[in-house]
Amino acid sequence: MRKFSSFFQRTLLCLCAASVLAGAACGRSTQPGAARDVITFNVSEDPHSLNPILAQSDDERQIAHLAFDMLLDVDPSGRQIPALAREVPTTANGGVSADGRTITYHLRRGVYWQDGVAFTSRDVRFTWHAIVEPRNDVPSTHGYDLIAAVDTPDDYTAVVHLKRAWGPAVQTLFTYGVHPMPILPAHLLEGRGQLRDAPFNLHPVGTGAFILDSWDRGARLFYRANPHYYRGAPRARTLVVEEVPDINTDLTLLRSGELDWSLLSPAQRLSLGTPATLTVDFAPFAGFGALTFNCRRPPFDDVRMRRALTQAIDRRKLSSAITQGQYPVTDSDQPPFSWAYDPGARLPAYDPAAADAALDALGYARGPDGMRARGGRPLEIGIAVFPEGDTAVRTAEYVQAMLHARGIAVTIKKVTLAHFYLPKSVGGLLMSGKFDMAYFAWRAGEDPDDSDIVTCAGPQNYAGYCDPALDRLENLALTRTDRRERQALYSRVQRQLASEVPYVFLYAPRYGYARVKNLRGFAPTPFSPTWNAWQWYKK
Repeated sequence: MRKFSSFFQRTLLCLCAASVLAGAACGRSTQPGAARDVITFNVSEDPHSLNPILAQSDDERQIAHLAFDMLLDVDPSGRQIPALAREVPTTANGGVSADGRTITYHLRRGVYWQDGVAFTSRDVRFTWHAIVEPRNDVPSTHGYDLIAAVDTPDDYTAVVHLKRAWGPAVQTLFTYGVHPMPILPAHLLEGRGQLRDAPFNLHPVGTGAFILDSWDRGARLFYRANPHYYRGAPRARTLVVEEVPDINTDLTLLRSGELDWSLLSPAQRLSLGTPATLTVDFAPFAGFGALTFNCRRPPFDDVRMRRALTQAIDRRKLSSAITQGQYPVTDSDQPPFSWAYDPGARLPAYDPAAADAALDALGYARGPDGMRARGGRPLEIGIAVFPEGDTAVRTAEYVQAMLHARGIAVTIKKVTLAHFYLPKSVGGLLMSGKFDMAYFAWRAGEDPDDSDIVTCAGPQNYAGYCDPALDRLENLALTRTDRRERQALYSRVQRQLASEVPYVFLYAPRYGYARVKNLRGFAPTPFSPTWNAWQWYKK
């Protein structure tokens, strides 16, 4: 394990000397968890960028929430609440026009960027331009490409004009869409070229509760409190974000008191036991864990093969053996708490005899060694997985054994999280289609819009699955504003996905966050554990 404690002691002494931690118990402890003004947590990777609209992973998004804000946020109950906007636009308050094509955001006054410049509607308009600018290569322009214009009649009003009515608009734009999009500072970035190469990505300036102090690449990030934060000065003076790629090290750091909170896999939570100093907070995950088939190439372009492999996977055993039920089995890409969730959608059930019969019918006969081949070519499958995820790795190992029992040779390919979800243009594994099967976790947006992962041109259609009939259902669901109509359409989508099986939906997770008992104010939501970092403090 790295010499974390000694490093932190040296750094803390330096910060104290600079009065950054004025009033803290400087030099009294080598453990950040022991300093009341310092809160420490971990992520599993070195961020590729600190620009929030370029974030590729959950780790990068939760870091982004420390320094940046969105127009609208979501509380732990799943209720949408104002953030940089003063209210949530609705038809009742005049924020959404009768035809659904105009959304008016009334912005907070007295909000400042961390360099002292006032936040205005110009920043909202610039952020839209930055998202849809092709050279910026953001993870998704979904929804933002439907905006015709953003008017700024004054500094505190931003009026979004849509090309057509779009049901998910208020729950997606500048809030928790499939890719959350915080607001960027126009005065620092407008007219400065493409964002991918901007110095800003390493030295961000937001409106958020914490200001980046320093970044020791591959090790940790230090943030200091923003005393001018519009919701009030944060209660903690410093946040330390440890980069801990090893899935066991964070458990060691928790037990030793060197982390104040950490997201744990179910296996880690179970091995943690019940230490007197720690407790676990649970929050439903707005998404799912799944296996994706690569439908772009044989044999996975044949639905019969996809169904046979699904029948060979005991999903209930995965849930019980790996998570002890903390991640219940799901058959849908919609989280069970969503109004769009259809409990009637059902993937092919575990049935090894039916799987064997289907594989036989496809011409993959067992040889003397029990392994299957067709025309002299063995049935071999690779499963790609990111090693930073304990549940991901263990799921792949269990599935490997289950498929081997059906005569299928399976190898596991581990690809770092940093390269797993990247765009195709920079060699991201999923979007490049360089896999047979892959385990992935998907975080949905607040709205049930799932078109990014299931439509033919979806920018995160990892499976490469394409059906024009499904595209038509998705398009209808997006143009309707009545919830009952949209619910019926999404029910049909879920049932088709369950029948065609481009994805084997496995888990509807409940995330478990272990924290020290004297950390207060920590209240993770289905979308973010860091949304209210300004309220964290240690008693």
